[in-house]
Amino acid sequence: MNRLSFWLIWLFGAGPMLLAVFLYFSGFSPSSSSQRGELLPPGVTLSDWELIDPTGEKRDANGQWQLLLISKAPCIERCAFWQQQLPQVNQALGKDKDRVIWSLVAENSNKNALNNAQLIPDENVIWLADPNGNLVLQYSLKQTPKDLLKDLKRLLKVSRIG
Repeated sequence: MNRLSFWLIWLFGAGPMLLAVFLYFSGFSPSSSSQRGELLPPGVTLSDWELIDPTGEKRDANGQWQLLLISKAPCIERCAFWQQQLPQVNQALGKDKDRVIWSLVAENSNKNALNNAQLIPDENVIWLADPNGNLVLQYSLKQTPKDLLKDLKRLLKVSRIG
């Protein structure tokens, strides 16, 4: 084996690693992402909100993906549209429909308590929580159900939990 072959093997072996290290430490990040919802920072969980469902029990991680339609005001127009669309999005998941549940969480004094106001914007939104209770994505009600469905299908395909 001559010197040229030796250095070519090292270049093809170590070159990609050196490029990756350089890009990482230079602060490079891709300009776009594939998710359609807004990705949330890690560490925000359903238990932080201390939600109480209509039966009076604390809403927390239950081993299923959860879609929560948060309504801070009476549910009209887009909120009502999404109330009709969420069951259809769930049905469109096909064999994975049992892995996802959805519910409407309205802010009122007796049924549901939204205690952490920092996390909840002033508008109505849809939150996606993983089976461990971590909040993953947030969707504006102005988005289409197709955006939510594409993200859900992708998450359920790569997820081994829930």
